Amino acid sequence: MRRTTWWAGAMAGMLAGWATAAETNGPAGHPLAAALKAQADVRWWAQVNRAALYADNGTDSEWFHVANDSMPSRFGVAGDYKPEVWGGWTFGGQIELGFKSDNSCEVAFGGPDPDFKVDGRKIEAYAKNKKYGALSVGQGDMASNGTAEEDLSGTYVAAYSQVRFAAAGLAFAPRERAPALPADDPAATNAPPPAPKIKDVFDNFDGLSRDDRLRYDTPVWRGFTASASAAGEENFDAALRHSLALGAHKLASAVAFARKGAGVDQYSGSCSLLLGCGLNFTAAVGGQDVDGARSPLSVYGKIGYKADWFAAGATMLAVDYARNEEISQADDVAESYAVVINQRLDPLNAELYATARNYVLDRAGADYDGLFVFMSGVKVAF
Repeated sequence: MRRTTWWAGAMAGMLAGWATAAETNGPAGHPLAAALKAQADVRWWAQVNRAALYADNGTDSEWFHVANDSMPSRFGVAGDYKPEVWGGWTFGGQIELGFKSDNSCEVAFGGPDPDFKVDGRKIEAYAKNKKYGALSVGQGDMASNGTAEEDLSGTYVAAYSQVRFAAAGLAFAPRERAPALPADDPAATNAPPPAPKIKDVFDNFDGLSRDDRLRYDTPVWRGFTASASAAGEENFDAALRHSLALGAHKLASAVAFARKGAGVDQYSGSCSLLLGCGLNFTAAVGGQDVDGARSPLSVYGKIGYKADWFAAGATMLAVDYARNEEISQADDVAESYAVVINQRLDPLNAELYATARNYVLDRAGADYDGLFVFMSGVKVAF
């Protein structure tokens, strides 16, 4: 992030006009006028993340040009005020938009290209104080968002606990396929249901994502921070996070509980350890208590290594494994494993990455081929 002159100038000019109006219509030296005269600390950020995706389900294979849904392209701007009359407080707001063209989560074999979408990721106002914590209102992260995704491996852009991001809309292919029947054949009405898609059987249960909500975060105490948010009567959550640095070693962890609509309680947690030698370990778990015969569960693990082999930036390698049970129906077991490489290009603030992943599904009464995915792309931040 960095300050940009034209944004700051425009904001400062607008605030100066408001300050003049406040002085004209209110008492001289009014605190509001003094606060508005202070120039806002305006910053902006952006990134572009594009990738090539190859997929093969044993029957169909296809190349796609996609937006990597792990960390989609985006643009954001924020402004902070630190008025002297309220020492220690920071007031501000931010707007962040995401841009998805041929989203990797929505491409399908032989299907039309997904629609271009603009995602209102964050549109919120906030007040922060090191002693009292932070209060935010508007569209933004729920307290539990990200609690299943703590990851210090450096390979998040290509592989993390939500393993479906690269191919969510792609379908498994049954190993034995019945011949197609004419539409007017009475037996056609008894045709088997469509094959399940990746998104039907994989989910890391990572909290409540983003929503229009009220959220409070406590001050940091010995690395711990607690959060709570509410988006509605049946959508609320609470989370506890912890971060720790011991010399060159780092540890990050999080746990959360969420009410995700009537009758659905959800939990999530993750932990990631980065050793000074470059070895790193990541684990995540999530699940739901739902009415019915299912007990959805997600378990994820990753082992990685961060090396300084090139002057351009760090090289991160990793392997991971995910197991998802009963996501859409009882007795389902879906597994995925991958190998990952991510190369930093620090002079360009960019990353080159590639991952090869396999998905398999074990479902009673059905037999499906594995689904293989290869993704390689570039992320540039500025």
